[in-house]
Amino acid sequence: MGNISNVNSIQPTHGMAPDSLPILWPARLPEKPRIILASSGGADSLGALIWLHSLKLKGQISDVRVVSINHQIHPDSAEWSALAVAQAQHFGFKADIISVQLPKLSPEGHRSLEARARAARYAALRDNLAREEAGVVLVTAHHLSDQVETFLLAALRGSSLAGLAAMPALAPFGLGWHWRPFIQTPAVTLQALAQGASLPYVIDPSNFDTRFDRNFLRHEILPLLQARFPNALERVGQTAKQAAQDWTMLTELAAQDNGASWGDTLALTTLESLSAARQANLIRAWVKARGALMPPKTKLNEFMRQCHAAHPAQRPTLRWGDWAMTRYRQHLYWRHLRLEAGFEPVIWRDKTQPCLIHAHLMLILTRAEANDPLALDERWLSHPWRVRPRAPQDYLSNSPSQPRQDLKHWFQQNNMPPWLRTSVMMLEIDHQLAGMVGLITQTNYQAKAQAGWRITIKKTERSD
Repeated sequence: MGNISNVNSIQPTHGMAPDSLPILWPARLPEKPRIILASSGGADSLGALIWLHSLKLKGQISDVRVVSINHQIHPDSAEWSALAVAQAQHFGFKADIISVQLPKLSPEGHRSLEARARAARYAALRDNLAREEAGVVLVTAHHLSDQVETFLLAALRGSSLAGLAAMPALAPFGLGWHWRPFIQTPAVTLQALAQGASLPYVIDPSNFDTRFDRNFLRHEILPLLQARFPNALERVGQTAKQAAQDWTMLTELAAQDNGASWGDTLALTTLESLSAARQANLIRAWVKARGALMPPKTKLNEFMRQCHAAHPAQRPTLRWGDWAMTRYRQHLYWRHLRLEAGFEPVIWRDKTQPCLIHAHLMLILTRAEANDPLALDERWLSHPWRVRPRAPQDYLSNSPSQPRQDLKHWFQQNNMPPWLRTSVMMLEIDHQLAGMVGLITQTNYQAKAQAGWRITIKKTERSD
């Protein structure tokens, strides 16, 4: 791997020019964005770092910070993360190392090492980026071979277009974006940047272990395809891109069928008015909009059968990984199971910054219209705020003409599903109960006629 301690004294040689990479700049990216590069220290990551450095020199991006995730799987993993930091420092960029412990199960319920490492990696990155300002852009060095492998794995699982679309070039991630600028770039092109610089990089031996499905495709199957069909990777990559475009059209059809913006509920009457194929399409679009993987097809079909046949008092539920759908009365409700697990009280000091409840949930303040019943008066911003779980003694009233109510009766009157009642967030100001976040602001704390501030709940969905 080279001498890490001397990496700062090494200068790049004249290899492939970063400008030669045919990268399309997404229109939705902010102007001169701040970039967070997720780096393994390998050749792909080093090539991405060199390319980003060239953008920084040309003034196209404002800053780059490198984050390396130490999965603590391999005995040398700490050294690899240290090398990723040294690479970043060579170009004058700040860098951090985040050590993670792999769960026994991934959020999708998979036991495979690949799935658990991916889940832990993105959870750590999401938590790290939550401390950044809105609009920060996470960059990963996924390239064309990664895209082709993802497509083939989806095809072997019998996935729909949503799965065959593979990895998007740009997707929302927390309060910013996840950008894969090299998703249509051959791996050899990206790696040539790394090989053209006299900087050491990581060679992870696990990348050659064909017991892993992705490595088996990369080392056993793709070379055979390319030997027989020289343009195989480009053609499959284009198929994935076409699948993404076709999926966009189906998503637009689903949005028309839904008749409203994507939220946490779907009306059963809407579903029952559609053909079976359009019902399935609407459900798939809903799942994708919530940032989740698709549930197993057989389980989804059985869940829909139960929903249509169930008595209104019954609550059929489909659970897979971190997510669930439940029929409650005449609606299907989207559930993120980790959000229902509760949280510890949090002090919200700097109201100009998001309040991180946990890795999957944060609160932000946004300007509210005058007479918004949830708006908090400006004068309360300078007071101490505390967000905590509900307590048995909590009573609320959002109108001077209404008596105080205990939460149990309020939940019943407002048809709140039972599983949501345990995870509501109570706001205290100066140690007094000011409201229930997103649901009630007590009269004494409301903005009244003038514009105020509304607390917005931001769920940080997954990206992979």
